[in-house]
Amino acid sequence: MTAHFSTRCPNSDYLGFEASPEAIVAAAKKAEEVGFDAIFVNDHIIVGADARSEPWTNVYDPIVAMSFVAAHTSRIGVGVSVLIMPYRNPIATAKALATVDLMSGGRLTVGVGVGWNEAEFAALGVPFHERGARTNEYLRLWQSCWAPGQVSFSGKFFSFADMFVNPKPLQQPHPPIWIGGTSDGALRRAARFATVWQPTPLPIARLVERQAALRKACEVAGRKPIATRMSFRVEFSTITGNAPPAGNERPTGHGTPAEVAADLLRYREAADLDAFQINFHDNRNLDQLLQSMQCFMRDVAPVVSGD
Repeated sequence: MTAHFSTRCPNSDYLGFEASPEAIVAAAKKAEEVGFDAIFVNDHIIVGADARSEPWTNVYDPIVAMSFVAAHTSRIGVGVSVLIMPYRNPIATAKALATVDLMSGGRLTVGVGVGWNEAEFAALGVPFHERGARTNEYLRLWQSCWAPGQVSFSGKFFSFADMFVNPKPLQQPHPPIWIGGTSDGALRRAARFATVWQPTPLPIARLVERQAALRKACEVAGRKPIATRMSFRVEFSTITGNAPPAGNERPTGHGTPAEVAADLLRYREAADLDAFQINFHDNRNLDQLLQSMQCFMRDVAPVVSGD
């Protein structure tokens, strides 16, 4: 069965080099050229100087960046993975996302997360402990805003009646929603709202266990099981020049194209996967990222797909 692969755009310094408008456009065009089905941007607004926040000190706004990517491409899907939902006004965000979907010709995917950076929530004036409850309510609110006609909504954080939120997204009933997270609460959220569950990289045994929990959550929600698109970190040693640590087991996804393909096949067979989100890390510059994209789709994707 053919596998599907999306990838990540350098709208932040997270991939190993400084983000720029030129890099964002070049990566999106290359991803479209070599056959990725979608390209995703990251999200953070304001972060501190702690070690975990260091990769996120320079992040281009995801909604603006997606619009920019859509304007410079014609076929590839555009998305955010993940939008930190609870610290944004959900009505304004619903409108912005509907506009992106409409103007891109229906190419938008929205990944949603609750966030982890408590200092960021504090700076934005949103209680960190409410992030789960807000995310659940905001997802319901998005569904209301994207439905046809006038909009009414009643919730703990937002309520209004018989108002207009236009334009509506081109994709109906709404753009695909991807939800990550591995907690029981995250799986319940995915079972209720998501088209796809997109976990961060997990060991195979943990992934399979969480997939079983997700199937149970879907059953409780009265839905068929939803698909998994596994996030997978890839680094080609021949491109980045970074060899795996000596004397240790090779990190999953780090090595030659043949080794990376073998890693992906193990996940595919153990967890019945047919879709992966490929994140190319530790590229020192844009050229290495573009080489990695091409190498993956030329030398790895056909092996994983069985083509």
